Amino acid sequence: MSGIEPVEHMARISGGIVNWRKLLLIAAVTLVSILYIPDAEQLWSAWLRQEEFSHGPLMFLVALYLLWRRRVLLDYPDRRGTILGVGAILLAVFVYALSIKAGIQNTRHLGFLLLIFGLFLTFGGVTYARFVFPSLILLPFVVPPPSFLNSNLSYGLQLFSSDLSVSWLRWVGVTVFQDGNIIDLGTLRLQVAEACSGLRYLYPMVGLGVLTAMLFDIPLWKRGLFVGIAAGVAIIMNSVRIFLTGLFVEITDMGISEGFFHLFEGWVFFLFSFVVTLGLCWITLKRSERKSLGRGVMSVPEPTGREPAPMALVPVTVALILCILFLPLATYLRHLEPSIPARASFNSFPLKINGMIAEEDLLPGVEQEILQLSDYFLGHYRTGEGPPITLFAGYYEQQSAGKTPHSPRVCIPSGGWKIEDLQTISLPRGDTTVPINRVLIGKGDQKLLVYYWFQQRGTFIANEYMAKFNLLWGGLTSSRTDGALIRLSLPLRSEQEIPEAEKRLAGFTQEVFRILPAYVPD
Repeated sequence: MSGIEPVEHMARISGGIVNWRKLLLIAAVTLVSILYIPDAEQLWSAWLRQEEFSHGPLMFLVALYLLWRRRVLLDYPDRRGTILGVGAILLAVFVYALSIKAGIQNTRHLGFLLLIFGLFLTFGGVTYARFVFPSLILLPFVVPPPSFLNSNLSYGLQLFSSDLSVSWLRWVGVTVFQDGNIIDLGTLRLQVAEACSGLRYLYPMVGLGVLTAMLFDIPLWKRGLFVGIAAGVAIIMNSVRIFLTGLFVEITDMGISEGFFHLFEGWVFFLFSFVVTLGLCWITLKRSERKSLGRGVMSVPEPTGREPAPMALVPVTVALILCILFLPLATYLRHLEPSIPARASFNSFPLKINGMIAEEDLLPGVEQEILQLSDYFLGHYRTGEGPPITLFAGYYEQQSAGKTPHSPRVCIPSGGWKIEDLQTISLPRGDTTVPINRVLIGKGDQKLLVYYWFQQRGTFIANEYMAKFNLLWGGLTSSRTDGALIRLSLPLRSEQEIPEAEKRLAGFTQEVFRILPAYVPD
């Protein structure tokens, strides 16, 4: 009898229970993957176009390799957590559908990953979730974040890298003048552009930090420490690169510094940063932890003492129904035509307001490329000998990934200006009042009084994050995602002029309120 039992056990595993489970799981994953193809193509394109995410294909291959190494878990499904799996699927379907409706590309990828996780949890319980989770946790680190978060992080890192590299240059005796992200060495001005912000190193280094943490059998807090070390090294090394570039400019000529700059901006500098990260992580490990190299999540021991549990029919049935219904729902949402309201072009925007005549201006080509505006107006309104009021109105007929207003709160410091005072005030507009941001900024002896706000479907919004929420809600409740950033600024000769400048700028703003609806629809 003992010689027959193993055969019966194998037949039970490879016959009824596991084969049906795996077959239905493969069918469900295939169905949602077919739906995901358009988004996968955009993600692949981002991996190829954006250097910050050029490590995406490598991380995807590692994720597949992890699945292969952990495949033994597929033979030991259980029923723990299957109901939670259905909940994860429902949440993923909602997030994915909302992302389609609101035109937000980034969260579609995260919704899809959550959907895959929910399917595995529903079909095989906690054991199947353990099988797929390490692979899925790698992939969010190669998904481009929302553009406004990316811009905020980029501007912040630009300024930090500029400040740190300038302090080092001064420490070694180099005479240097800093104007925001412009480093003036006298004979040459270096600009720390967005490409030099360090994101091209930060994102890959964080992803590789996660991967490195998976190689060792270590506590969760130490895995987080690895990620923190990788991020810190990426940021510091980017400042070192800018510092060395400036130093070479000081002791050589520009030709040599350009070659040096490009050499360390590429793979050589990145690999050096990665080696430093590995060294620092290695130092934090105990002797026993160092010996666990390769025994982290890369492989798992075969479960013993537990046979496969039968498939939970109700959760699996619900999951399959959701996947089947999800296909026509997502297809319908994808083919909904956005509503773009009729409006007048800024070409006809009045050049005379409150007796002030405007001198029209153009944004630099680089800024136009970054902002990707549908339409804009930039004019300097003058009267007599007083300082001009500059009005900028940037309009987006559809806000989506990469096409949203950039917050002045982030852009102002990158131009060398310091925010001395920032508050939200209310100004009358017809029978009501609307919130706007009032900012006092300075650079040396120069000072500016700035008003700005976001305007979406007739709603005036001061807070940047509330503007994103309003965009999400508008995409859910309507087919409109249009919006605009309005900014007015007035130079000040001294702080004593502030009360008069406030009165003048507030009066001009109320006239702008009256004119704007024809160009930024309510």
